[in-house]
Amino acid sequence: MQQIIERLIDVERFNMGQLSRAAWPLVERHELTRVHLDALKEGLGEHYEELRDIILRHAFLIELVKVPKIESTKFRVRWYEQLAGDQRECSFDECLAIAAELLTELGPWLETENHRELFSLSCDEKLFAYEAPLDYREVPAKDDHSTRIHRLGNLGWIYDELMLRTLKLRRFLCEPETSPDVEFFKAVLDGKIKVKTYLTDRAQTGPYKTNREKRWETHPHSVQFATRRTAMEIEYVLVTQLCAFEGFPPAARETLQREGILPADLKTFRCPVTQEPMSFPVFRDALLNPQHGKSSFQVGHLNPLKLDEPGNDVFGHTADNISWISEDGNRIQGSLSLTTVRQLLRKIAANYEELHLV
Repeated sequence: MQQIIERLIDVERFNMGQLSRAAWPLVERHELTRVHLDALKEGLGEHYEELRDIILRHAFLIELVKVPKIESTKFRVRWYEQLAGDQRECSFDECLAIAAELLTELGPWLETENHRELFSLSCDEKLFAYEAPLDYREVPAKDDHSTRIHRLGNLGWIYDELMLRTLKLRRFLCEPETSPDVEFFKAVLDGKIKVKTYLTDRAQTGPYKTNREKRWETHPHSVQFATRRTAMEIEYVLVTQLCAFEGFPPAARETLQREGILPADLKTFRCPVTQEPMSFPVFRDALLNPQHGKSSFQVGHLNPLKLDEPGNDVFGHTADNISWISEDGNRIQGSLSLTTVRQLLRKIAANYEELHLV
């Protein structure tokens, strides 16, 4: 069966249906599988087939960046030769055990109402294929070069209240019955937010080269790495900032605040560099009517990922370190940290005042 799975993956166009038909019976019959399948199928209904694909995708597969050109990603099995000695590597037998464990753990996990809602929303409001409330429980420390991240017991179903709020916010903004602007929000979520939140940047230098992998599937020591929980927190922060743009439809914002999806105290969002209020109508027009080579609004890290600045406790791909930035702000910041930029701006302002140029 291992060789069959390898052949099904090593193709130009991957077909999950073929993999499911070949591998899923092994999962259902595995010695670690302790679940009443009929009850689970009845409880999940149409989502059971999605569950099958979700488990196989996360247990057996990884989207690896192609080498040596670092051009794009391709599905590979976890025991693929490129992963030999890598902390993301996992044998066929252990991948099968992980899949069986995930299937067994799901039933008890779904007994909690909030968990069921999170799972259902993950299936119904997904931004990318096989999205699910699955994440690594532990991430190897930076000085740990031996512990594998993809191992039995370390990948599991997770619940976080902010994850649920993120999916509720996503649903509200993308459903015609509730959204103030379906076209815009589908475009911004499926474009800038998905790419900047969930996928790695293109990094051609350094020990860990990346190009649009899932953040939790890049090497855990890479500056591009983030758990799924962290990525969803970033999505929530970016969408919340967007809802605080000047000119955002107030009725929609008030509804989201009444339902506890958005914070009650939401001040007008400003570019962190220029401190100019960010305009929702201007952003909407720029997104839906793009001009070639021009991007008026960016998503950026306040402290760039490649920057190792002593004494700065805000770093990495985290919710505290990411923000919408205006075109002018992005141009001014360049590769500097926000702290350094502000120090530079104060120095420039003082020089202009001293020379009576303002």
